[in-house]
Amino acid sequence: MSLSAVIRPRLIPRLAGIALVLAGLLVLPSCWVYSVEPLYEEHLSHPDPDLTFDQSLVGSWGQLDDECLWILTIAANQQAYELTMAPAPECKSDEKTTRYEGHLVKLENHRFLDVSSHSDEVCDLCLPLHSFLLVSQQNDSLALVPVERDWMSRALTEKKVALDHMRSQNSSYGAVILTAPSRELKRFALKYADDKAAFRPDSEVKLKFKRR
Repeated sequence: MSLSAVIRPRLIPRLAGIALVLAGLLVLPSCWVYSVEPLYEEHLSHPDPDLTFDQSLVGSWGQLDDECLWILTIAANQQAYELTMAPAPECKSDEKTTRYEGHLVKLENHRFLDVSSHSDEVCDLCLPLHSFLLVSQQNDSLALVPVERDWMSRALTEKKVALDHMRSQNSSYGAVILTAPSRELKRFALKYADDKAAFRPDSEVKLKFKRR
């Protein structure tokens, strides 16, 4: 039995708490696609061969959100990443600094950053959900593109995509929570990586950064 099958009944009463913890993931809107399982396989006898590491991601990146400059700092943690998102000192923002854990997954010629809240950022009654973002990097530019939530919702409803999932019962959040195992998430990500409807290059929630 997969972990997702065990967690499923326990996930329902925690959805509100999960959404509150993760709604601000990298300062993103709460209409989001989350996953109980990561995009990489954790419980193998050896590291997942699709895990990779790219030193060029490490550093300080700036994103302009309205009139506020947000700083994404990516640090190496062995073969993984620690991400910190914070408003620039001159920003007039009430948002606090948040931390995340990241793993880079390479599926053929596509790269995805699997991101989850840092363990210190997750409340006792919440589950550390994952999001995976399609990575596009060129020179000093970095773009992280999430799965389009509305597209995923329709694809699941119409059975175009067959992945175990749940939907938030809190209408103010509307998140889609995938409960499929990692190997199925990989197949999905690889199949739709080039689909501009699934991973929209012009998405309003695409994270576009410039190296600082």
